[in-house]
Order: sequence, then structure tokens, then C-alpha cells
Amino acid sequence: TDNHLMLVDLRPRDENLTGADAEKWLESAGIIVNKNGIPNDPRKPMVTSGLRLGTPALTTRGLGEADMVAVAELLDRVMGSNGSDAECARVRAEVKAICERFPLPH
Repeated sequence: TDNHLMLVDLRPRDENLTGADAEKWLESAGIIVNKNGIPNDPRKPMVTSGLRLGTPALTTRGLGEADMVAVAELLDRVMGSNGSDAECARVRAEVKAICERFPLPH
């Protein structure tokens, strides 16, 4: 993209999926995002239909384009499982491995 931020409308994936649910599930999997309203959002501001994602935390660690695809797949797995504890635990372990492979610079 031309920008390091993305606003993702979750409704095409699942009309019942909210930004609040996705934010909570992803946090339990070790992935930090923010629920965010989308243009003309039918949901209340504390629920939302969207997520705001940013890449600076990833690029600072040295992740590249191919790694971003892998991270997107992790997001998809968590949301596709409706935040199941088992899937969140598996993804959390993979997030930990990514963080170990790409440590923060000193």
C-alpha cells in the first residue's frame, strides 16, 4: 500500500463478525489491532465493523512482504475459528516464533 495503516471492513468476511470480537480474539493470540469504525458504520463506536492494522511494528523487526502474507494468514485463522481457545493458542505460539526470529533492534 501507499500507507502503513489499513482499515479493514470485516463485514464481507462475516456479517456477524465485529471489530470488538476480532480485537479481543487477536489479542489473545498475541496480535495487537484496534477495532475501528468504517465509513457509514452501522455499528456503535465501541463495537465497530472494522479493524485498523498497522505495519510499523512488523517492519521495525525486519519482516518483509512475504512475512506480511504469513501474518495475514494468522489473522484469518483466528477470525475463521471465531477466536477458539485452541486456535488462538496455536497462533500465539507462531507469533512468539516470529518475534524470536525477528527480534526488536537495539
